[in-house]
Amino acid sequence: EPEVKADYSITTSEALGGFLDYYGDDYECGLDDITLEIDAISLDDAGNPKTAKILMMQLFGELGDKTCLGTYVPNSQWNVTGEFVANTYLTGIEYEGMPVGSAYMEMEMATEEITISECIVDGDITIAMEGENYVVKGTLTTASGKILEVDYTGALEYGDYTEESGAALLNAKKGRLVSKHFSSVANFLKK
Repeated sequence: EPEVKADYSITTSEALGGFLDYYGDDYECGLDDITLEIDAISLDDAGNPKTAKILMMQLFGELGDKTCLGTYVPNSQWNVTGEFVANTYLTGIEYEGMPVGSAYMEMEMATEEITISECIVDGDITIAMEGENYVVKGTLTTASGKILEVDYTGALEYGDYTEESGAALLNAKKGRLVSKHFSSVANFLKK
């Protein structure tokens, strides 16, 4: 089989790092709700930040397993059945112009304009440990049929947000997640 060329990629060499945010049983479904985020920056010829690439994955794992290790497959049925399954991720859906669930975005740094916003709907992603580093690898497919290749080895900042979890806070959390992603990129640029 010929190798499929990725339309988008996030690799160790371009990544700034990322986050693993742990919300506990946020959906009150008996599973952990975890957000994985990896941020990357490209520079222009003068060495200034040009574009930011952001991967957001909303994962479900066994309650109490804060390591989030394992392979996650898409759960595209949650919006039909309302059921969540361990070792799956929420496929992305567009809501009020922003992706909710799992998504890939690119932003023009000079204008902070989002130039690409894609919901992730298929593919597997695996999280493992190598010494102190997380290893995140996967081939994901977006709603428009584009391929996203993820190959990241490095630190992930861990945050425990179980105090803030609960179904009532879900919508507030979604807005905060997106703003957190962009603020982490913005903070990097101020360094």
